[in-house]
Amino acid sequence: MEYTDLNGCECRLSFERDAFQVESRHVLVIAKFNGKWLLTEHRERGLEFPGGKAEAGESLAEAAKREVYEETGGVIESLDWFAEYLVHSEPPFSKTVFTGTISAIDEIDLLETKGAVLVESLDEDRAFSFLMKDEGMKEIMERVKQDGKWED
Repeated sequence: MEYTDLNGCECRLSFERDAFQVESRHVLVIAKFNGKWLLTEHRERGLEFPGGKAEAGESLAEAAKREVYEETGGVIESLDWFAEYLVHSEPPFSKTVFTGTISAIDEIDLLETKGAVLVESLDEDRAFSFLMKDEGMKEIMERVKQDGKWED
């Protein structure tokens, strides 16, 4: 799928591994805790799924677990590769999307975010970050729902 994100960058979304020549070093994690979607409240952008960039020597799965913990206090119990997308920015970058389940949410000191926000449904009118509103995210969420892993 090809689309233009809300920053005006051309993007390509794939549900097949290694679909792009640009190595993924960014992660996004769509997870649930006790039947609710786990979001984080970014101090400037608003509500969004946790994610970020892998550090040197860190695998994408390790980065996903670390980012979820740092942004929400969420402890990942299970993590599955789901999709990836390529953003044709300067320089271009690829982001890997994981799905997961959270076993606990620890109270931690947060730097970048205001912490975990649990919601019953993603269809509600919320103060979502622009990252949650583009066509690629809509397609990812539709596929997550079709996967049947979770009911929304």
